[in-house]
Amino acid sequence: MITKLIFYWVIAGVTAMTIAGCSSLTTQPYLSAEHVIQGLDLEPMSDDACPGFYRPTYQSNLKAEMEKDRAASSLIYYLMTREVPVDPWHILTSDEILLYHAGAPMIQMLLYPDGTWEEVVLGPKVDQGQVMQKVIPAGTWMGFAKKEDPEYDWGLYGVMVVPAWHMDDIRMIRDEELENLKQKYPSALERGRELGLF
Repeated sequence: MITKLIFYWVIAGVTAMTIAGCSSLTTQPYLSAEHVIQGLDLEPMSDDACPGFYRPTYQSNLKAEMEKDRAASSLIYYLMTREVPVDPWHILTSDEILLYHAGAPMIQMLLYPDGTWEEVVLGPKVDQGQVMQKVIPAGTWMGFAKKEDPEYDWGLYGVMVVPAWHMDDIRMIRDEELENLKQKYPSALERGRELGLF
């Protein structure tokens, strides 16, 4: 009898807490790309290099010792959406560090100057080989694709550039360079086509 009373009190307590909002037996509501854009006050990128949405979050006051006037580093939020699932081939004169924050993982194809290449998945499932951050050395051709995900049609990432990002330091691929990449990295060609990069 006492056991039954305790059982009913526990059930009544959990029910009361759930109704009052102290506990939830349901899953979190779906977070849309629009929620993320509004919540983080993101705006559309103004250039073709990285289509998507962004907001700068950090830029060092230290200056790098370069001929060009650059901050030592910079950091932005970067959001890819269903409408903007691919970041096309480009190359930087700075190191870039990509960080996974939330949503769908990002597939990165990295073509290194020595002729080697690798595919990296930036995402939360480290037990499945995904990584939470990836350093991309200056002079590396890079192309990104938002990975298909059953829960999210968007992915939120951080992009740190060292020395800081500047429009003059990024270059989109030209047609003749694309042909050269296809010849220099023949084993990457098929995978790049599958991702919509070639």
